[in-house]
Amino acid sequence: MIIASRHDKNMPWILALLALLLLSGCVSQTQRTSTSAPTINDSSGESPSSAYTQLGLAYLERNNLPRAMKALNRALESAPEDAQALQAMAIVYQRQGENALARQYFQQALSAKPNFTQARNNYAAFLYDTGQTAEACRELQQASQDVHYPNRGQLYANLGQCQEALGNIDAARESLQRAQEINPRAPRSYFLLAQLEHQQGNQDRAQTLIAQNIRLAGANRNNLTLARDIAQAQGNQEQVQHYSRLLQSVSP
Repeated sequence: MIIASRHDKNMPWILALLALLLLSGCVSQTQRTSTSAPTINDSSGESPSSAYTQLGLAYLERNNLPRAMKALNRALESAPEDAQALQAMAIVYQRQGENALARQYFQQALSAKPNFTQARNNYAAFLYDTGQTAEACRELQQASQDVHYPNRGQLYANLGQCQEALGNIDAARESLQRAQEINPRAPRSYFLLAQLEHQQGNQDRAQTLIAQNIRLAGANRNNLTLARDIAQAQGNQEQVQHYSRLLQSVSP
């Protein structure tokens, strides 16, 4: 799961906001004339809700969940239907193991903004991780229809993995091939399809796919292990020994 963020672009404003928050906590008792939240003035025209959402995402990237939640709560106080803040809060709860709340916030985000493909993909990943595979596939199928989503190839790879888990082999193969058509240089779809073809007994096809994955991703324990297993199924002992030696040189 990837969280798209404008964190780097907004770092100067986020740092300014952090400074403002810190200063607001240091006001002396004699200077306090109001118990209201600090007013945020942004010369760039960004709303307080958006600013707190970006601050929450910055904390989320660092896995500082308490501070992320505090910032996102401030964002939602200002704009209760801010879809970005809602889905970020869903991820906070997901990481905390609060699955019921995570599901609730993902659904609120998609209700507020049905075409929010990033949130739908993250929701599908949550559903898949919690064993709700069929529902995850439905969400990914819907998300994959967004032709403008920059990570659409990844969506199809996710959908193929999901369909394979349900035993829909033909659909999984079609989705993984579609992922390769959309982004021929993304290695994950080649690995997943190589794994599928290996399990289906199509070893020559699997060998071609895993070789392409290794070219794109570099050698690692996962693709070398699969390459060795494919060579073993082909009865190619020379290749089995070759990949076994490579595995010994790769760190766990």
